[in-house]
Amino acid sequence: MKKIGIILNPSAKINSRKTAGVLKSLGDTFGDKAILRTTKNEGELPGAVKALRKEKIDILLISGGDGTICNVLTEFINQHGEDRLPMVAPLMGGTINMIGSDAGLRNSQLSIARKINDFIEKGKPLPFTERSLVRVTDESRESPAYGFTWIDGLLYNFLIEYYSQGAGIQVASVMTMKMLVALISNSDRSTFKNIDSVVYMDGVRLPHEGHVLLIASGLRKLVFGFDIWDEKSKPGVTFNAVYIREEYLRKNRHILPLGLYRSLKSDPAGNFVNRALSSLKVERNMGYIIDGEIFKHEEPVDVIIEPGPGIRIISFHGEKKLQPENRIEIPTERSNEHNKSQP
Repeated sequence: MKKIGIILNPSAKINSRKTAGVLKSLGDTFGDKAILRTTKNEGELPGAVKALRKEKIDILLISGGDGTICNVLTEFINQHGEDRLPMVAPLMGGTINMIGSDAGLRNSQLSIARKINDFIEKGKPLPFTERSLVRVTDESRESPAYGFTWIDGLLYNFLIEYYSQGAGIQVASVMTMKMLVALISNSDRSTFKNIDSVVYMDGVRLPHEGHVLLIASGLRKLVFGFDIWDEKSKPGVTFNAVYIREEYLRKNRHILPLGLYRSLKSDPAGNFVNRALSSLKVERNMGYIIDGEIFKHEEPVDVIIEPGPGIRIISFHGEKKLQPENRIEIPTERSNEHNKSQP
């Protein structure tokens, strides 16, 4: 039986102009140890996944961006269940590659494939790191969707604009800089306006309605290496979430860019929450992103995010130890009054 499965998205950025060459290179690398399948659209995905399941693969290589990985893992789990999932290797083939970057897979997909094959040929166990999927359920879908990161609000609109401008690192960098400048200068109120919502965390309704940004993720770092989490989540049990309202964003806008790399603590007023959760519910949602894949709704729906299964992701540096916490705590009016009262 073949132990390695490869799913390749020919439409992904790195594959679009040289699909045949990529397939030949990957085939030559693994020989008869691998089964390769291409999927030009989501309609071809069930058949490709079924073929890999029939071979009882141990390792799943996905050549495409984060959106492709979301679709493949969703189809795999909905066919196979959440138990005994194969080890995954993202081959960094798309415009958004947070998952591979988080695992340290920054080399070319052929280089990664050759390294994996070298481990197999030598009979050495593949090093890996574990990350948690989130399970996303909403009224518009017949079955749950799975991914490593769910995003609503500001970054949902950001990604729609990102794709409309052609995508790519340069587009993302320019858009990010413009957004940060607008935030710091307080020059564009519409960009950071709260969207309509009611949010529950671990079954408890948050005190305010509306938010400007909401993220739920099982990754440690997001795009550009952002490390925004204040608590450590446990794969398969909890995930990390950040909730921001416009009121908090405006008041603390000058320190927020630094918080992208050092994280921020929740504020007592409930306008900002940064914590690990076992459940998240969002009412009146109009659209969201899962790992770069955009989901739109014609009518408001309720969305429920829960911890999905832990996924072993091939990582040649293995499971890195977390660095000591280096977090930022923004002074609140309450803490300022307390400090003034001290002798």
